[in-house]
Amino acid sequence: MGSDLKLDNTRKKSVRLPLKVPSFFLRLLLVVFLAIPSVYFLLTIPPLWRDSDAFYQVATKFEFLTVLHFPPLYCFLARIPFLFSCLIDGSLWRNGFSFNWPTITDLGLYFLIIFQHLFLISSLFAVCVGLAKSWVVRFAIAAWFVICLPFYAFAHCVGSEAIMPPLFLLTSLVGIQYLRTPSRQKLVVLFVLSVLCILDRHANGVIAGLVPLTIALIICWLAFRPSIRNQLLGSWLGTNGRRLLMTTGVAIATIVTANSVVWIVCRLDKIPYRSRAGYAFLLRFNFINDLPPERRTAIIDKAETDLHDPALTAGLEQLKEMSVKGFFVPDYINNAVMAELMAQGYKGQALHVTSDQKLNQLLTYFLHRPPPEYVQAVVNDVITGMNLNPSVIAKDPFISTDWLIRRRAEPRFEPLKGLRSLADDWDPLGKYATRFRFWSFVPFWWLTGLVVVGSLFLGFVARDYDDLCSAGYASACAIIAAVVPIITSVVVELLPRLMLPALALLFFGVAVLLARFDRGRSDP
Repeated sequence: MGSDLKLDNTRKKSVRLPLKVPSFFLRLLLVVFLAIPSVYFLLTIPPLWRDSDAFYQVATKFEFLTVLHFPPLYCFLARIPFLFSCLIDGSLWRNGFSFNWPTITDLGLYFLIIFQHLFLISSLFAVCVGLAKSWVVRFAIAAWFVICLPFYAFAHCVGSEAIMPPLFLLTSLVGIQYLRTPSRQKLVVLFVLSVLCILDRHANGVIAGLVPLTIALIICWLAFRPSIRNQLLGSWLGTNGRRLLMTTGVAIATIVTANSVVWIVCRLDKIPYRSRAGYAFLLRFNFINDLPPERRTAIIDKAETDLHDPALTAGLEQLKEMSVKGFFVPDYINNAVMAELMAQGYKGQALHVTSDQKLNQLLTYFLHRPPPEYVQAVVNDVITGMNLNPSVIAKDPFISTDWLIRRRAEPRFEPLKGLRSLADDWDPLGKYATRFRFWSFVPFWWLTGLVVVGSLFLGFVARDYDDLCSAGYASACAIIAAVVPIITSVVVELLPRLMLPALALLFFGVAVLLARFDRGRSDP
């Protein structure tokens, strides 16, 4: 009888034992789960291209385009896989390898795409593991990222946008980890990652403001939450005020350092350092086309009179001529400016430098004296950007690849003619239409509202400082995501791909909110 009772108790205890899955297996399973979209892309879709921009970034020599117009990080790193391909196929020993004019092969192209997917998967894994301790919540966050098709579509695409989401996600992760447990090491890592973001794309500089903005929001929350203030040691205002000043200084140092790196590269490559924002601004002149003829003429004539510059007058006259004929090609304005400068005796680097300076002057003029129609065009683009959905962003690399396929026969794209992965018989837009039309029902304003409402709710029910950090961080992600289309639309016409930083911030903001569901749990 006693032995039967002991056996029964043993059975009960054995039933209560939890099923403990090895951590290594769960980590491996998480990686496999995050890699599913990447594997699908690699098996079904040839490498995508960000039109001519991608070609200039990976296949042309280091000059002002690949250092100033496109920051140098991706333009350099993207050539390393082509070096590996030359090493494997033996061409390195026969013909050598030039980083200025790399040999573009299908093998090197697939190396590049695979590395980009691995970078994305690694960053997503780091975010899932870094934000939450519970494996259930980690997989929930992973599921949230897996359904974000644009991240995987751009990872499958040649172009600097490919590494932007991973860099943004890693920077955002280190930022919130610093806020929860501040340390000098984390601040240094945050600084380095922020610099890399800016060296990938100029517009990525918005990431530098994420942590300072969060601290400012936390201070606002603490002012209304005395119960949480009392949990903190020392002066809550003094401590957070010092962190705000420190992180603001780091943000400024980030921008200065990134520009200093570009300046150093320019010096090494003997390229005169200058801004090319004025050249990018030429895209913004598309608002002229939609105006009545008399209003177009009035705006252009006033600019010519106020600027009183022969080169800019030539460019503005070209703009007027195009608007009369009903088409718009921004490069025609630049070509007209350069033609006038050549007539004045400029040539070589001096020609390009002076042209950029003139166009920067044009940008400054319109920013200081914006016509109402220009302001309205910016507002309309911001509204349009917030009404875009992730499906439209995912379509962008397919559209760009289709554009490049149709123009591959042009002499400038000679290095691409031998690529079988860029064949004329594959239809990128057809592939997209049949396989990748997801998320078309969720506009950006909806995602932004989701993050704002979730962060406000978390702020009101917060029980400790960590909760306020999460609420403030998610709110800061939403605010900066809303600022992205504003800053972009001031300088250029807002294209779908330019909303990719906003998408990364919004998805990370939701991930931060999801991570609060694992309070009190620990790793199995």
